[in-house]
Amino acid sequence: MLEVPCVCVHVSHQRPQHICQHISKNRAPYMPRRIKPGKPILVPLDLFRPTQMAVGMRAVAAKREKIESRTDKPRKMMRYLEKRPIPAVLGPNNEIYIIDHHHLSLALWQSDIPDAFVDIIEDLSHVSPSRFWNRMAADGRIHPFNSSGQSVQAAQLPTHVRELASDPYRDLAWSVREAGGFAKTTTPYSEFRWAAYFRRHIAPSTVRRDFDLAHDQAMWLARSRSAVRLPGFKGEH
Repeated sequence: MLEVPCVCVHVSHQRPQHICQHISKNRAPYMPRRIKPGKPILVPLDLFRPTQMAVGMRAVAAKREKIESRTDKPRKMMRYLEKRPIPAVLGPNNEIYIIDHHHLSLALWQSDIPDAFVDIIEDLSHVSPSRFWNRMAADGRIHPFNSSGQSVQAAQLPTHVRELASDPYRDLAWSVREAGGFAKTTTPYSEFRWAAYFRRHIAPSTVRRDFDLAHDQAMWLARSRSAVRLPGFKGEH
């Protein structure tokens, strides 16, 4: 059995309680060779392997704000984590590859929350690395594109959530969805498809220098005919 060290929360020097003390009491034993699909299990964030290269840092900051409002309330924090299990696939060498909630994972790590609940949806630990990545790609469970939208090899994916890069177009997609420009869907990596769409139509200098203007342009684009095939499209102007 792998012993997992407790990492305390230091979000504020005025908070005497340590979330990790509460989490430790609720953490299920983490035994890599025995994890199977089923009930979510609480495991260290340091064991998460991302399946994408970048995130929107504005979206991460928004999630971090919600997290840090709960860090002095251990039971409330635990309920927050329990309601948000992170889907993952168990890969070669029993690595845990998260296939969603990368923003939440990074926000938790930035907030010094040591663990999160993981829902293993499939065990592919028995296949070779090449077969694993082929299967993940065929199932649409990886997004091998860097923060500039360029394709990369699976070997270039980050090995820890702290290594996720910032993609301002992913933030643009998040802000448009939050404003009702398109609907949230269960389509894997749907917001990255919107980010790629906005990348083709809005100049990087606009997104970098005037995010509000880029947001307004993206809101208009989200309802244009050229976006009709994107997941969550709501209709034309």
